[in-house]
Amino acid sequence: MRHLDRKVKTLLRKPYKGGGTMWPTAEIRWWWQADAMPALRDWVLRGVSPIREFRTDLYLADSQQTDIGIKRRAGGAVEVKMLSGLPDISLPPAMSGQAETWVKAESVALPLNDENTIAVGKERLSRVLGFADGGWQEAGGQDEVEEGLAIEYTMVEAQGSKWTTIAFEAFGSDDPVRLLQAGITLFGAWPKEVAGPHLIGGYPLWLSELARGSRR
Repeated sequence: MRHLDRKVKTLLRKPYKGGGTMWPTAEIRWWWQADAMPALRDWVLRGVSPIREFRTDLYLADSQQTDIGIKRRAGGAVEVKMLSGLPDISLPPAMSGQAETWVKAESVALPLNDENTIAVGKERLSRVLGFADGGWQEAGGQDEVEEGLAIEYTMVEAQGSKWTTIAFEAFGSDDPVRLLQAGITLFGAWPKEVAGPHLIGGYPLWLSELARGSRR
């Protein structure tokens, strides 16, 4: 079982002075070591035309670090995320997972270079569902809604290995865990033919596994 690192708890108590904004999210993410998984893709998209992105992000990677993530998005802004909790949520019987709450900050002046970093290529297919007046509505992006759920299916390549990841991320709410639970309930279980994931957790956990593998 994962526990919050003492350093993370200390950081979360300090005011942010990076010149940008901070926001909380709740997320659940799964990883499969596979190039593509059409059944999962179709389950996420459900016939909706997705928001499609191709990009390479640079991530700080450390074999012992699973609670703090630092990335430079496609050569642009740096984003820092800190794990703030491991809440319980209800999942369909066929699925296992661990929800995570994060605090994110952007526009942080942190230099990232090739040392201790991993370049991660992504083909990302995503949807955004806005939540208002007790109901869900498809949106063209997170900037179009005050609160909602981002759902993604992403094919990832790093250090010569290929992975597929899906995630649900609730944003904009004072209670993102409640919103995440509502989204999971809306989607239900993934298809029966989908095998269990190789890894459950956010990018920092996955990156720590890659970093350990590169040192063997």
